[in-house]
Amino acid sequence: MKIAIVCDSGSGLDYKTATEQGIYFLPLQIIDEDKTYLDGYDSTVEDIYTLLVQGKMLKTSLPPLGLIQETFHKIKEDGYDHVIAVMLTEGLSSTMHSIRLSGDQTGITVTCVDSFTTAHIQKYIAQSAKRLVDEGFTLEEIIDKINDAIEHSNTLIIPNDLDHLKRGGRLTPLAAALGGMLKIKPILQLNKASEGKIDTHAKVRTMSKAMQIAVSTFEDAGIDESYELVVLHTNAPDTAKQLEALYFNKYPITTHVTGLIGPILAVHTGLGCVGLQYIKKI
Repeated sequence: MKIAIVCDSGSGLDYKTATEQGIYFLPLQIIDEDKTYLDGYDSTVEDIYTLLVQGKMLKTSLPPLGLIQETFHKIKEDGYDHVIAVMLTEGLSSTMHSIRLSGDQTGITVTCVDSFTTAHIQKYIAQSAKRLVDEGFTLEEIIDKINDAIEHSNTLIIPNDLDHLKRGGRLTPLAAALGGMLKIKPILQLNKASEGKIDTHAKVRTMSKAMQIAVSTFEDAGIDESYELVVLHTNAPDTAKQLEALYFNKYPITTHVTGLIGPILAVHTGLGCVGLQYIKKI
């Protein structure tokens, strides 16, 4: 069995980086009125952030079906007969369904891995799966290791812009209006408990309180040096630094990762958002 790894741009990977790492890449689509961008393929994080700064209300869509099929034909030509697909969680996207169909059409067996989240955790799983394949682990061993890590992972998101959540259907217009007037900061979860769907974890009045609650939520997870901790943000470096101080200082011996939230998630959270994740190392 020869196993290929496929990942989409929800992970924050781009075509160049994924290809260099031996991962087959599928770009999700970002739509600005009559113009469509292939995330991480013909557009960068900076390109999409510039549109958000301009006040654009963007939409997202799964990778083009033709490109998915083209990618699977390339995988088959390269001699692979099995794919481990690490896509944006099925709770937010129908990409996995299209992946399975393309596998059936090309005669390639597909094992879909649902991380129940996206961003760094999705990227970490894809990169780890590739490493395990290269190290000679069997498919069953790889999936077992990945699923164990997913069982010990979590994502919390603290948005600053409720308009984007309203536009994406995550908040009703009335709730968004009231939240804006009352300066409510929702803490959103995206994990196995929420079945990969964005769900409300808590609601508070200030960003500082939201960050404190988010960090304290993770305290019962048994985080130690075997975990990787992540802080991500959408053009909110100062807030991210405050979150780092709260989060990373609690676990100084773990691996720490900081960066920008990928464009796909940023489109739905808006600017000024911060998020924190953890995952047990594979």
